[in-house]
Amino acid sequence: MLDIQANAFDNSCVCIGVGISGSSEYDRWTDPTVPGSVGVPRYGIGRIAIVEPGDTRFHALTSKDMSCDERWAAFSSIPFNEFGIIVGLVDGRVIAKFLSSNKHTLNIINILMDKQQRSPTRDAVLAKKRVAILGCGSMGSKVAVSLTRMGVANFFLVDSDVLKESNLVRNELDWEGVGAHKSDALTQRLKRINAQVKVKQWINQLGGQTSIDTLTACLATLKECDIIIETTGSGQGFVYASSVSEDEGIPMVWGRVFGGGFGGYIARSRPGIEASALDVRDAIYRWFQTPGFPEPPADTGIDYAAAPDDQAPLIADDADVSVISAHLTQFTADALRDAAESEYPHSVYVIGLRKEWVFEQPFDTRPIDVSNVRTSDIAKEYEEDRLGQFGETGP
Repeated sequence: MLDIQANAFDNSCVCIGVGISGSSEYDRWTDPTVPGSVGVPRYGIGRIAIVEPGDTRFHALTSKDMSCDERWAAFSSIPFNEFGIIVGLVDGRVIAKFLSSNKHTLNIINILMDKQQRSPTRDAVLAKKRVAILGCGSMGSKVAVSLTRMGVANFFLVDSDVLKESNLVRNELDWEGVGAHKSDALTQRLKRINAQVKVKQWINQLGGQTSIDTLTACLATLKECDIIIETTGSGQGFVYASSVSEDEGIPMVWGRVFGGGFGGYIARSRPGIEASALDVRDAIYRWFQTPGFPEPPADTGIDYAAAPDDQAPLIADDADVSVISAHLTQFTADALRDAAESEYPHSVYVIGLRKEWVFEQPFDTRPIDVSNVRTSDIAKEYEEDRLGQFGETGP
């Protein structure tokens, strides 16, 4: 028996063979590469067999004047019921027919899956990495999906929010996830790209109201990751992420889109190479205030160094966020490879998407030199503030 998952479209129906069972000669086989959530199961309607030219099953597959009942009877003793699929393997060829309820027989076009290598060999190392993504919103969701396509198969997702209809203008998710926690819906999306993806979730706000035990569990998992991607725009969440990055020697990358969508930036902190993420972020903020720079557009929200957690929604369209997210994805992949082979000479890039503010033209990119920035006591000050929230004191 052929286990089938079916997807119906306006002008076609695609059937995917996901398993074979019912043979006394072979153990049940299930295709591990096909996500179980894809399509609708059509158990019991598929029959598959190895046939020889001239035998009854071969005749059922090639005859032009047999009824659906007769064709089905050649493959199964179960009475034909409305519709079914019969498949024969003949000398390395596949012949398949769809038997419809109106007694018509339709040829099934066999599309073999293409197993050709399309990813660059440099991405092979990503399959061994565990990636933490703080924030499954518009930017975090896009980065997660893109990294999955690049080979990352182990994620730790942190987000407390629920996907709303208004999020669909930018989020990588769609209506199927509306009403669900973003991390739940994103997990399902990643597994539809690669069924072997492993995801651990922490459905909470890093820096929000939570117990110390719950927070400790989250931070413990962060410490087990190979990189931290921070896309929340939350000041408190950023402090926690930076602290783990610095204490555990874990690279951290983050990105922001400027309000209005005229640009954004990507940044990284690799302990031992760059200063702490907090100090790099402080250097970015000082760059924004460079004497002679024009005032940024109104409601830009460019001061992410002190962004409140309850800031107003960002105004930017999907294309704006997608461009910055794509750059952040490549920045992340680069940070997961050998640092000596980095393709990025700078650790911060401010990217313009149109002529606005300091940008003279679209795709005007301004690197920020943070090579002279050193880790300071700013991280210690933030840490003491954080511990104070729980009635604790620093060493």
